[in-house]
Amino acid sequence: MTESMRTEAPFVEAMRAYRHGHTTAFHTPGYKLGAGAPADLIEALGERFLSSDVAIAGGLDDTQTSGSALRRAEALAADAWGAERAFFTANGSSSGLQALVMTLTGLSDEIIVPRNAHKALLAGLILSGARPVWVEPLIDEVWQIAVNVPLERYATAIEAHPRARAVFVTSPSYNGYCADLAGLATLAHAAGMPLVVDQAWGAHLRFSPELPLDAMAAGADAAVISVHKQLAALSGASVVLAAGERIDAERLRTMVTMLCTTSPLSSMYLSIDAARRQMVEDGEALWGAALRLAALARERVSAIPGLSVLDRDEALRPGSVDFDPVRLTISGAGLGLSGYELERLLRSDHAIAIEAADPHNIVANITFGDSDATVDRLVIALETISSRAAAKGAGATTVESPKLPLFTGLACSPREAFFGPSEALPLRACVGRVSAEMVVPYPPGIPVLGPGEEISSETVDYLIEAAARGAYVHGPRDLSLATLLVVSNV
Repeated sequence: MTESMRTEAPFVEAMRAYRHGHTTAFHTPGYKLGAGAPADLIEALGERFLSSDVAIAGGLDDTQTSGSALRRAEALAADAWGAERAFFTANGSSSGLQALVMTLTGLSDEIIVPRNAHKALLAGLILSGARPVWVEPLIDEVWQIAVNVPLERYATAIEAHPRARAVFVTSPSYNGYCADLAGLATLAHAAGMPLVVDQAWGAHLRFSPELPLDAMAAGADAAVISVHKQLAALSGASVVLAAGERIDAERLRTMVTMLCTTSPLSSMYLSIDAARRQMVEDGEALWGAALRLAALARERVSAIPGLSVLDRDEALRPGSVDFDPVRLTISGAGLGLSGYELERLLRSDHAIAIEAADPHNIVANITFGDSDATVDRLVIALETISSRAAAKGAGATTVESPKLPLFTGLACSPREAFFGPSEALPLRACVGRVSAEMVVPYPPGIPVLGPGEEISSETVDYLIEAAARGAYVHGPRDLSLATLLVVSNV
């Protein structure tokens, strides 16, 4: 593909042609390019945005050849991210992960899955009926976050389950740990298994030599990337990538269409197209600037009394061969502050919103959308928090919180547990029973407990303390965690 072809943006051009054609809309959505929109919606989103909400079929493409702009945009995306096929999705990488699980597995098939996988992958197991072979990541005892799964643990799982249909890995992790994707691809392929990478947090990796190796360059057979997380696309805009013979691309296309809406927001697809072109044209320069900002932020925050920042030297350990430096994991333990408390102070006192908080840390996301001014504002806020804590006599301490519980065992498939008969029990009474639902602290969206899993006393202790600390969870029917659904008679 020539350079001039790579910098096309067919979806952007289709929208421009629609606008310049002064088209009269007899297609969805019902407010007809904003003409029928209520005043408060116009005020919130603006007339320009509403006039861009055009149906793809019958709007940007005629009803007989619908999809030509989309197909061209997807082909360009495949080229940009080093794949053979690409499929746009409008509901994040979640549907992409689920489509890949359903492409590769069916009822009772085994699939090798890291325990730090996103909840969307567990949902894919429920939908497909596959049985996970869980592999445990290492846990950083200081930061109390999952690192990644060491290569030898994957090797053991592959040897013990030679009929598994695929190997999944999450890389980069939520905190920036990067797995040995090349080594894992070699392991999986030697066993005849495809390697699938949840690269939701790594859409940017391919566009700078200073960043870690991306999934497709490392030899992965498929990956999902959330274009909205690190690049300039609308929230929910993601792409599924596939290459090689180990992935049935047509089956994957079918699964993607089954799981995604038939009426996607055209602006979302347009934003993927525009973000891809921006990266092809200027990605290296943009990420070079972002990396310098991240290094400056890490240096300045590390110098603040009572605060510490996860860096590359700490991140390189078994299970992690590289580190994405634009993810800032910051601990206020030296000030006696939990991640939740640090997040609340930044938001309430300084109008700064960060990516996530957990019992120990906060995570701040640096991109090319940042500047010296935004980094300066974050640093000054953290300096103020540190000074006020010192004035109150706060000193170095250990922020006590429960350790992440280990996986126990699978009594039945996630699908059997989720759809089978269940009953609600007080949380303490659930020890020794089998969960019928998932419990997922969010963010980052990694399950602590999934359907079909045996419930240990350690898991119950963790959930009780998490509830007491006000942790926000997805999945359980009782969000207060006073009760939990368990499989009846098991």
